[in-house]
Amino acid sequence: MNKIVLVYLFLSSISSLAQRSAFMQLGVAQKKWVLAHPFKAKIAYQVTQQALVKLDSLGATNYFEGNIKSGSKADAVRHAYWMVLLSKKIGKRRALKLGKAYERKNKRDFKKGSVVGTYLPDLVGMQMDLKNNAVGVNIENRVSSNELLAVVLSFLEQGKLVYIKQNEKGEFLDKNGQIILYEDWSGKWKNDRVVIPTSL
Repeated sequence: MNKIVLVYLFLSSISSLAQRSAFMQLGVAQKKWVLAHPFKAKIAYQVTQQALVKLDSLGATNYFEGNIKSGSKADAVRHAYWMVLLSKKIGKRRALKLGKAYERKNKRDFKKGSVVGTYLPDLVGMQMDLKNNAVGVNIENRVSSNELLAVVLSFLEQGKLVYIKQNEKGEFLDKNGQIILYEDWSGKWKNDRVVIPTSL
């Protein structure tokens, strides 16, 4: 079937203007995922909005001491929690594929110079997200939905999630614990930032 027809049929089935706008902002890989899973895509959209609201409310309590930027422990929780919710609603395999599609968009955004979140995406940020996604989809599915965030936060404390090494000021560090100047890593796909367990 013609891709334009597929997109039209999908868009006409979307119930809200917000969902249509969200679809148009997706990367190519994400749009392909949505078109391949039209019924699951609606659920994924709703789950994503639910995760964002829950994590915004957690951020408002200053749980992460104000550091909610890309590469932080809050970012690690965001990915793991999003994935555990998705896997519970649409299945582990589909959730992981959607997570990978999201990361492919980040690589395209880097090439285009488009900032995502706080910074221009890079390889280290992508590796961090993929590792936390993998942890999220493997969290025990028998846990009730109300307990999922508590489980993810316990994984954070136990060091089962990963984040980009940084000091208490949020400055990124290399493998030797030395501060990496912003201009030395920003805008470079490969740089000296490193991923470490969240217990460190």
